[in-house]
Amino acid sequence: MLKIATFALRGFLVIFGAIVLGLSVSLAKQQALGSPPPETSFYSFTGAFGLIVSAVAILAIFVDKIPQIGVVAADALASIFYLAGAIALTLALKTVHSCTANDDLTRLLRYNNKLLNGGCQHVKGGLFCPNAGSGDDQKNIDSYTSGRCQQVQADYVFGYIAFVFGVASAVVTLLNYRRGGRTTAYV
Repeated sequence: MLKIATFALRGFLVIFGAIVLGLSVSLAKQQALGSPPPETSFYSFTGAFGLIVSAVAILAIFVDKIPQIGVVAADALASIFYLAGAIALTLALKTVHSCTANDDLTRLLRYNNKLLNGGCQHVKGGLFCPNAGSGDDQKNIDSYTSGRCQQVQADYVFGYIAFVFGVASAVVTLLNYRRGGRTTAYV
């Protein structure tokens, strides 16, 4: 039973790691000015790290030379990274009340959010964000920042889910290790 659970958890962790990495890299690539926000960069690292840990853990299912306690430690570390990154994105997006609301305050909050505007510069006493449009171009601001807002939300939601699956994977692997078994399944 634990072997099936291990395979299923590992499969989901690969999927969630790929999603987190893909969304974070997509957000980083859309940065027009300056470097991407540190939250986005860290979450890109987290997704890549999660994929590497998942690959090693899947390999450990078939290769007895990889210590199970090392896999548990790597799962725990990846889970901590997923949680830390998801919390960082959540807090950075905290000022934005809604990703789809059209009122002026919400538009302004999305326009001024560093995760959503794609990089800004100060021009003549005002803030100009080339990807998000100017203050006069409300339609472009709404479509760009609203889409990125939903992308950031999806990114941190998958991070929280990956955290839960990572903890579950570490627990299942640890339980199997403590009872003296391996997760090896030569089918």
